[in-house]
Amino acid sequence: MSDGRHTHVAGIIPLANLNADLGMAINDCLTLVDSGFTAIQKSVFECAMAGCQTIWIIANDDVAPIIKKLIGEWVYDPVYYSRQYTVFPSEHRKEIPIYYVPIHPKDRSRRDSYGWSVLHGINSAWRTSNILSHWVVPHKYFVTFPMSAYNVYALKKFRAKISDFENNFFLTHEGKTVKDNIPLAFTMFGEDYIHCRRYVNKTTTKEYLNPGPDEKYPQKKLPLSERWSARQFGFDTIFAKVNEKNAHKEELEWYYDISKWTGYQAFMGSENFIQKPSNNLTRAHKHVKLPYREEELNDD
Repeated sequence: MSDGRHTHVAGIIPLANLNADLGMAINDCLTLVDSGFTAIQKSVFECAMAGCQTIWIIANDDVAPIIKKLIGEWVYDPVYYSRQYTVFPSEHRKEIPIYYVPIHPKDRSRRDSYGWSVLHGINSAWRTSNILSHWVVPHKYFVTFPMSAYNVYALKKFRAKISDFENNFFLTHEGKTVKDNIPLAFTMFGEDYIHCRRYVNKTTTKEYLNPGPDEKYPQKKLPLSERWSARQFGFDTIFAKVNEKNAHKEELEWYYDISKWTGYQAFMGSENFIQKPSNNLTRAHKHVKLPYREEELNDD
């Protein structure tokens, strides 16, 4: 648990290479989970509810402008938005900045599976923060997936476990975690990221066959279908090296994979639902630009 040390949990939301079979004409992360409440808004709210200090959305340039218009540049921390026993609640509100990161061009069509988007987001969060100051570098990363439906409000009581300095955190369903190819939220440390990235790079095929005992350099190319196998890696491979020792695991009361039409049907037809938060916790907030108009200062 937190013991007074600097804490910075960075929320990671992967959108690049998201695969769903809903057959939508728009990006699948815009699927509605409640009236006026989309899957990507649900994930942003989930990160805020989990206690993240920053949120990083991994989206390529074909999707990022639409998502940014919907999500905005920052969001309120719902726990501090309206504190009942605070004299002036508005003065204690916390803003969580949101950043948008595309997959690096050198990884596209090579390692860019959906799971790799998570690793790239973690790398981007660390590099950007480290350039600013080592005091703002994340100590932990909270990963959530838009196309997973469960009670995101329950994460509020798990904040201390999510930010734990020593142990990871996993949501589970029927005893299974993200390491069983189930897109459920979990946390990673920087060391986990390094081990996962090295494992992927070591396991994947590349363009050439490894050189033989009498060859100094690779000379034979693999067939196109066999090159860069990391593009097809599932969560069980990408996150195989995430440390589970003494991890906090919390079983969900209900869960639906809404990336599949049958799962989306089951969710919408069930008694379970994800209620849309108040409008001010979900609408797009933008930073005031200089010079600014006076009405821009009072948009809340």
